[in-house]
Amino acid sequence: MIEMLVVIAILCVIAGVVATMSAAAQQAAIRATCIAHLRQMTLGALSWATEHEGTLPPALLHGTDRNCLSGDVRAWDWHRRPDGTVQPGTLWSHVNGVNAQGVMHCPTAVAIDATWNGDPVTGYNYNVAFIAGESRTPGSGDARLGAWDLISPKANLDGDTHLTLAQCRRGSTTALFGVGGRRGGVNKFMRSPENVSPQYDLAYAGGQAFRDGSNVARVDGSVDTARQAFRGMHADALPGWIVDTLDWPANGFLSDDASAYDPR
Repeated sequence: MIEMLVVIAILCVIAGVVATMSAAAQQAAIRATCIAHLRQMTLGALSWATEHEGTLPPALLHGTDRNCLSGDVRAWDWHRRPDGTVQPGTLWSHVNGVNAQGVMHCPTAVAIDATWNGDPVTGYNYNVAFIAGESRTPGSGDARLGAWDLISPKANLDGDTHLTLAQCRRGSTTALFGVGGRRGGVNKFMRSPENVSPQYDLAYAGGQAFRDGSNVARVDGSVDTARQAFRGMHADALPGWIVDTLDWPANGFLSDDASAYDPR
C-alpha cells in the first residue's frame, strides 16, 4: 500500500510538471505568433512608406461625415465600401499574399466583439497620436480629419498630424503597433495619455492590453514586450475613466506622458 501511494504521488508530481511545461509552451507559442503578426504589420507599414515619400499609412481616410463613419471609409486595417462590403485596408495595399484577417487577429485578444464602424476585429492598435494622423497623404486627395482635433491636438501644434519616417528620430522607443486593450475589448486607434483636450476618455479608450506584458512594434521595425503598464498622467483627475474606460490594471499605457508615442 505504501509503495502504491508513493507511485501515485510520483505520478501526480510528474503530471503537474508536464501540465506546467505544456501551459508555458502554449503561452510561448501564442506570444511568438503575436510578435510575428506585429512584425508583418510593421513590414506592411514600411512597405507603404517606401512608395509614399516616407509617409506611413494614414489611420483613417475619407468618409462622408465628420467622424468618418459612413461612405467610403478607408481605415489602416480595413476598407469599408459604400455598399457595406469590407476588404483589407491601407496597411495591406503594398503587401501581396498576406492573410490580413489572420495577421490582424491577435491570438491573445479575449474580446472579439469590440469593433469600430462594424469592421472585423483586429486585436491590435495603431499609433494615431503622433504618427498615423487622419490627414492627407501623397496622392490620396482630400481626407476628412474626423475627430482628430478632439483626440490628439497636441500632435497638431506644429501642423504635423502625419509624420514621415525622416521625422521619426526615436524609432527604437516609439510605438507603431501594439496589442490594444480597453474595457470590453479593443480600440484599434492607439492614443497617448498626454492629451490637452477635454476628450480624455478617447485617450483612455486607446490603451494597451497587458497580459504578462504587452507586445509592441516600434517604428524602427523591432518588436519587444513592455512590462510596465502606466496609468496615464490624468489618472488621478479622472478616476472613473481609468477604471470604467481603460479597465485598469488589466490595460494601461506605455508611458504616463507622450514619451512612448511621440517619435520626434
